[in-house]
Amino acid sequence: MNNAVVNVNGEIVKGPEAKISVFDRSFLYGDSLYEVVRSYGNMFTYVDEHMERLQTSAKLCQMDLAQSPEFLKQELTRTFGKYREIFPQFASKDTYCRIVISRGVGNIGFGLPCIISGSHYYLILQPLNPPTPEQYQCGFHLKISTRLRNHPKALDPAMKSGNYLNNILAYLEAANENYDDALLCNADEHITEGTTFNIFYVRHGTLATPPLDIGILAGITRAKTIQIAKKLNLPVIETRFPKERLYEADEVFITSTIKEIFPITRIDNRTIGTGEPGPITKILSRAYTDQTKWLSA
Repeated sequence: MNNAVVNVNGEIVKGPEAKISVFDRSFLYGDSLYEVVRSYGNMFTYVDEHMERLQTSAKLCQMDLAQSPEFLKQELTRTFGKYREIFPQFASKDTYCRIVISRGVGNIGFGLPCIISGSHYYLILQPLNPPTPEQYQCGFHLKISTRLRNHPKALDPAMKSGNYLNNILAYLEAANENYDDALLCNADEHITEGTTFNIFYVRHGTLATPPLDIGILAGITRAKTIQIAKKLNLPVIETRFPKERLYEADEVFITSTIKEIFPITRIDNRTIGTGEPGPITKILSRAYTDQTKWLSA
């Protein structure tokens, strides 16, 4: 928090100085959307894709956005400049930005007539803390949570909502048992995704990942990974599968904006493959990093 800069509806302040109303819908009801983008050096990557997904999320939750994608991108650039001005020691480091859109501020109550403002926006910028090379080599250990992923007809996971309690409880269940993070299944006992990431496994040279229509977030890094794999002539299938497919896999990895392509070496105390990052995971990880760094050059 002390190393953060926050844009609160256009006013840019240091992290500890940032304030929002207690009548903000994001605080009262978790009635908000968000996206996370990261920079490689002086440029944020895949911002257009994140803005497009934000628009999709807004439609899914019937939120009228007062801020256009172009406006939010301008505010990102302006806030990024202020961040590097306030914290010049971080100017050469990669940066994390969380973009939060609240439905607005108003009187207590669910009805839209209770809202007395348009949507509010908040941009939080701070130094990026990606996994270390040592963590990559060790890989993460995941627990398949006893908690189910939200059903698409309840709180649709395709909507990147600020209402994150289901995932938090899954994470805490895993953390309490000394795992790094959690995976969630649906009611049919098919693997869906992790608390903040998509999941892939490799078996006999073929990549497999859950399909979007199972009820998962359309991850930006997930989509880029599939594109890269196809360019490398690696077979990719999107299919439903039970947890046992992960136990039997040669390799497992996760994808996210912050972790990029990251190896999973144990699931439910079962070693995956050799217990080290697999060759296909390494190939895809290098290719993804090369691509994003080229885009930001």
